[in-house]
Amino acid sequence: MDEVSVLDRAIEERRGILKLRPTYVTRYYPHGNRLGQQNLAVSGRGRFVPERWIASTVDAVNPLPVANEGLSFLDLPEGDLTLKDALRLRGEYLLGETRNEAHGGDFLVLTKILDPGAPILFHLHASDEKVRAFPENFRGHRFGKDEAYYFLDAPKGPVPYTHFGLFDGATQEELVARIERFDGSILEMSPCYLQTVGEGFMTPAGIPHRPGTALTLEVQQPSDVYTRLEKGRDGQPMNVEERHPGFDTLEEALERVLDLDRARNPRLFDENRLVPRPDDGIERESAEQDWIFPPEATPKFSGKRLSVGRAAEGVEESCFALLVWRGVGKLNGLEIFGGDEFFVSHQVARASLVFENSGTEPLVVFKIFPPDPARWRP
Repeated sequence: MDEVSVLDRAIEERRGILKLRPTYVTRYYPHGNRLGQQNLAVSGRGRFVPERWIASTVDAVNPLPVANEGLSFLDLPEGDLTLKDALRLRGEYLLGETRNEAHGGDFLVLTKILDPGAPILFHLHASDEKVRAFPENFRGHRFGKDEAYYFLDAPKGPVPYTHFGLFDGATQEELVARIERFDGSILEMSPCYLQTVGEGFMTPAGIPHRPGTALTLEVQQPSDVYTRLEKGRDGQPMNVEERHPGFDTLEEALERVLDLDRARNPRLFDENRLVPRPDDGIERESAEQDWIFPPEATPKFSGKRLSVGRAAEGVEESCFALLVWRGVGKLNGLEIFGGDEFFVSHQVARASLVFENSGTEPLVVFKIFPPDPARWRP
């Protein structure tokens, strides 16, 4: 397959808007059957498929690695071409010249839909600084993992509460002792909050958290680094590599990953809560567009929710990942349906974006943006 010719033809035929195939990723926690993924064949790839990754250039990190797991592929009639390779081949057009150079030809944001059938085990993520400072512990990773959530309008599942941070006065020694007890008492050290549909919050690196079962749009840095703070699930312990990959002991992992002072901040949730605010960059007569991951929350990613009644027209400053959440319509004349995902090139985003609703209900889409090179570079 001549990848360049195939890609150029796709760019021309689809007017700079590249459709992507759905990408599902295996994990250790059960899915909630809200993404239509419950019938996927996963033999040899893990127990459950609770995550869909959107416009991903990131390889999933799992105890049983599978080639290309986590990477998004272009939806082409011929051959297999990853978004990662497409950016390598035509980065200046797809990403824009400045971003292509500043970010090494990569789309430095990862979007997921999390479909937990049970709460995700208590865990935390390393920061950029820790990944750079201790490369021997984070082999294969270039970034840490700041992330943010938006809770989708769908059934919330059985436990729609997220534990976030630690109570004031918590110590690392007590944290280790409760983890080793393996009796669930670790959660008594962490406040929990209702997962409110239509809102969300930032989860900075280094902060322990245990996401609940609401269907969640998660946006994060392009990394799959983690350290788990529970020994296992349902009485079944995990091995060292499953719990804290890259570290021989839990104590060592916490010493290098946990941001204890920030985690104990009594105002942690209030300071990181995300409530949508209107965006003025679109004609609002028959459409509403809101920042759900505003640029002021972090320089590392941002995102909007657009709801179209009849039509909406506007431009964006950069390329972006587009997830069609529900409805049916057109984007620049191309048909789009609920569940579709696309990579919208830099050139198209800055020129013109015309959304038309062809259905009887609102056409709802999410736009997820990579970092602005002027504000954040690796």
